[in-house]
Amino acid sequence: SVFGAFLRTEFSEENLQFYLACEEYKHSSNNFSLHRRAKDISTMYIQPGAPREVNLDSKTRDQTLQLLQAPNHTSLLPAQKRIFSLLDTDCYPRFLQSNIYQTLLQEAE
Repeated sequence: SVFGAFLRTEFSEENLQFYLACEEYKHSSNNFSLHRRAKDISTMYIQPGAPREVNLDSKTRDQTLQLLQAPNHTSLLPAQKRIFSLLDTDCYPRFLQSNIYQTLLQEAE
């Protein structure tokens, strides 16, 4: 996506990737899939020093890690809401002002 390409230039595409991973997680079809995805998401995005660590405050990070000890379909909700807020109030407004978006608008006219 164009927004994803913009986030890549800002070195913050992990936020969108995390959000989308949370959406997939919520729709896990069985407990095995839910537990596997919980572990994968925790390792990739939430654990301190994770390869694509998202910008969570320590309270939300700790709460999420605690919830993932016994994962259910809503365990990632606090972290997902926090990252959505970051995307909505920080990244998206910058995207709307970016050259990438402005070029896209001009091409659409």
